[in-house]
Amino acid sequence: MALALVAGCGTVENMSQTLDMRVDGEVLRLDGVINSRALRQFVSVLDENPGVAVVVLGRIDGSTDDEVVAEMGYTIRDIGLATRMDASSEVYSGGVDLFLAGVDRVVAPGAVVGVHEWQTGFGSARDYPRGARQHEPTRGYIEDMLGSDAFYWFTVEAAAFDEVHVMSRDELERYGVVTR
Repeated sequence: MALALVAGCGTVENMSQTLDMRVDGEVLRLDGVINSRALRQFVSVLDENPGVAVVVLGRIDGSTDDEVVAEMGYTIRDIGLATRMDASSEVYSGGVDLFLAGVDRVVAPGAVVGVHEWQTGFGSARDYPRGARQHEPTRGYIEDMLGSDAFYWFTVEAAAFDEVHVMSRDELERYGVVTR
């Protein structure tokens, strides 16, 4: 499973560029894995292409650096960019967190939005009670993006780290993942 590979190869993936970024007019398309090198590349691409208005997430297998996901997300929100998933998009884990940053968020029918609890070398989200400090980075980010942490708790319960829950249209709407 791709998610297990992403988590298991974090050190190697953080030494190389794993996120492909392509600009076509006002659209920046992202494909790959978000790692510690992605933020610098992302900011550089945005600086070189001030006309970008939409970030399209194509195939995002997850992330190896949740702090970078949050920094990229806050950049998207601060600039006022929209995020979109096309019918062929498959976005998982940290990629879904990045998607939440769009001021306008659209998921086309057919796109795959996959979520699960997080895991570190010290345990997984379900190992910690609500209110534990371990939840705060991701919980707080999601609350900043959506105005509520309900989606965070949904992802923790939806699937274990080594599984994936593919969200239904109803779930995308219920948790505010999409704006339209």
